[in-house]
Amino acid sequence: MAQTLTVLFVSSLVLFLVWRLVRPGVPRIQNLNDWETKKYEIDLAGFLLLLDKTEEEYLRRSLPPAEFCIYQRRRLRLAIRCLGMVGKNAMMLMRLGQLAKSKADPELMKDAEELIYAALRLRVNSLLVQPYLGLKWLFPGWTMSVPTFALPYEELLSCLTRVRQHQQLGNGVLTLS
Repeated sequence: MAQTLTVLFVSSLVLFLVWRLVRPGVPRIQNLNDWETKKYEIDLAGFLLLLDKTEEEYLRRSLPPAEFCIYQRRRLRLAIRCLGMVGKNAMMLMRLGQLAKSKADPELMKDAEELIYAALRLRVNSLLVQPYLGLKWLFPGWTMSVPTFALPYEELLSCLTRVRQHQQLGNGVLTLS
């Protein structure tokens, strides 16, 4: 009985994660200009500071417990919002990679594949960390740190730069065919 419940729980969790991975609600982009106008600006250094264990320990030592909980929840709420924006950016870049992949240029197709892979990896990482941040928000005194994973956001942006360079060299506009 316990095994059945465990399998059902894990299956439900996997279905939920897949749904979150492919769900609508992300601005549609049809070219590079759409990306530039619809992307969410993310301060990566600020985001990583919100998740920094050293900063959390400093606040824990500096503030009374009640105030620490208030500030920690604010920090975690901001981190969750940033993570949501990172995920939406990743979804838009996956779409942009699909558009670039449909072009005939083999180098552009290779860079588009890397863009899609990096965006997918970032999206999955963000989905895995969100429940953890939610639990940490519920229990702000929890001393466990956020699981260490590299947000490949910079890698994703470098893939985008390569796709953009191919596009500029080809003097074409990356659009939906």
